[in-house]
Amino acid sequence: LIVEDEPDLLETCVRLLRQVGHSCLMARSGREAIALIDAEHPDLVVTDLRLPTINGLAVTRHACHASPPVPVVLITGYTSTEAKQEAQAAGALVFLPKPFTAAEFMDAVNRALGISSA
Repeated sequence: LIVEDEPDLLETCVRLLRQVGHSCLMARSGREAIALIDAEHPDLVVTDLRLPTINGLAVTRHACHASPPVPVVLITGYTSTEAKQEAQAAGALVFLPKPFTAAEFMDAVNRALGISSA
């Protein structure tokens, strides 16, 4: 599940994941993301920190408390130490600052999924 309110970045993330065989759900708001987590039980959530309706920290907490828990990659342009600490406290496995490269994105996804990038 990719949660991003910037259409270009959303499409880029989806394209990168589909190129390596992942299927993707998309949400443009925190509220939509939480509904999809509950309904679809994704294997991974990649969420922006700043979102309409409900922020990425709330999405992260919801994903981490789902049954079963869903790993989270939190992406943000707000890369303060405080933001990173808040992301980790909410349960994000990977904190990925924007802008990032395709390789950095895929590495973050693979780490969150427990896939070695040999």
